[in-house]
Amino acid sequence: FAAGYQQALALIGTLLNLVIAVWIFSATVDGTRYAQQAGLWPAPFGITLMVDGLSALMLLASGVLGFAGVLYSMGTLDARASMNYYPLMLFLLMGVNGAFLAGDLFNLYVFFEVMLMSSFALLTLGGQIGQINGGIRYVLLNLLASSFFLMAIAVIYGSVGTLNMAQLAQRMDSVPPSVQLLAGGLLFIAFGTKAGIFPLYFWLPSSYHTPHPAITALFGGMLTKVGIYSLYRVFPLVFAIQIAEWQTAILILAGLTMVVGGFGAMAVNTMRRVLSYHVISQVGYMIMGLGLAAGSDLTLATFGLAAGIIYALQHMLVKTALMMAGGAAEMDAASGSLLSSQMAGLSGRRPVLAVLFFVAAMSLAGIPPSSAFLSKLGLLQGAVMGGHWTMAAVAMFTALITLMSMVRLWQHAFWGKPSEVVNRVSPLQDLAKSRFIYAPIALLLVISLSMGIFGGSVFNWTQRAATHALDRAGYIETVAPMDEIPFAGAYGE
Repeated sequence: FAAGYQQALALIGTLLNLVIAVWIFSATVDGTRYAQQAGLWPAPFGITLMVDGLSALMLLASGVLGFAGVLYSMGTLDARASMNYYPLMLFLLMGVNGAFLAGDLFNLYVFFEVMLMSSFALLTLGGQIGQINGGIRYVLLNLLASSFFLMAIAVIYGSVGTLNMAQLAQRMDSVPPSVQLLAGGLLFIAFGTKAGIFPLYFWLPSSYHTPHPAITALFGGMLTKVGIYSLYRVFPLVFAIQIAEWQTAILILAGLTMVVGGFGAMAVNTMRRVLSYHVISQVGYMIMGLGLAAGSDLTLATFGLAAGIIYALQHMLVKTALMMAGGAAEMDAASGSLLSSQMAGLSGRRPVLAVLFFVAAMSLAGIPPSSAFLSKLGLLQGAVMGGHWTMAAVAMFTALITLMSMVRLWQHAFWGKPSEVVNRVSPLQDLAKSRFIYAPIALLLVISLSMGIFGGSVFNWTQRAATHALDRAGYIETVAPMDEIPFAGAYGE
């Protein structure tokens, strides 16, 4: 009874969260931005919550994932496991939403820690040896990233006297370049670790394959995008000079992240480890969008960042769907190894799952008319327009590796003669449970394909979001005109 009660509350809560996210998106789709001062304390003294085109899109995507995640868990989790899953999942969703709304660095850090606490508990839910080992790696590297984040906060507050992002955008240019370099570098390491960029990605493939598939699916689609969002939000707003100087380095890191993730996926032989490495390779495309946004041409910067935002949004949907389908395949085969005979011939036993997995795999690879094709095409066009030919070549090469890896997954897991394994227990054998497994996968794929088919409208939304992310003056004016507030920083006038 208690498990069903928690399940019902989680379903209602995530549905309400999705409705609110849709309402916020509809309120900002015309370009309007909103700021809320918690407790009516004016900025920068109080806690500022800020929503614009970028944060509204990310809230909408996380709302969809939260609702789909609850549906999927209803078909895959048993009563005992679900007792702890739903409260932790809602706690995680709160941290993600808070990070997308935070208007100051300290509260962004707080919501990062909320995510870390809940994700570590989810990762080790079940207490298996592999989960504990993966959880230790996960928490140690993420605590290291949190330490860099705290050091950056200390440097910034000691130098500027505030952590409010709007006020930082006003005053960071008055800080000596060496201090800007130190603060920006520390934040880039912190956010880059959360995002899983090269060479800070080691925690991800060693931990994401260890928990229950319902948890892996939620992690794969959601967690790294908070790091990506933070890079998109903080650096164009506060460290515009730094990212302009670091453009070449950012693009190099993007290329290395793509290639290392792609080759890593080809080197491993378990379903969810392959998909975990593809999280890394696809993060490279999102970092590529940040690199394109660092250029001096504002039109090209907006175009490149808009393509990166589309990539992040579609990856949240497609990767979650792919993780769900891959997890269901593992549970049905009672094995995750691509070398196991139990993984062969799943298309014969589970044709619906085979179709869903194939559509998700081809969407990740960027086959038209998927939304990944739209975003990759935009990134390639931006790279060519900016003269970054090497980056464009690396992106195309990684897309080819991704396609090869997806074909390999399909060949090993779904093709061939169905294996006969006695006494297999699978939630897909239960008609009621299989509906809860197939429905969220289909929902995410329909939304993703719709983004590709109606790409013009989606690109308009993401271009507006990119414009907001690059518009420092508009962000400052929305939060509050703060020219009259005295400056208490060490380098103030």
